[in-house]
Amino acid sequence: MVRVKGTGLGLFIVRSIVERHGGRVFAESAGVGQGSTFTIQLPRT
Repeated sequence: MVRVKGTGLGLFIVRSIVERHGGRVFAESAGVGQGSTFTIQLPRT
């Protein structure tokens, strides 16, 4: 398994775009080594 520490810039960009469209971004994880789930909610128009 390759571990790369990111800067968080990608998630920041995603959150900025989603919020400009009236949405929200959620991130959750069961713990270290368990992966992460990212959810994007956008309003219906």
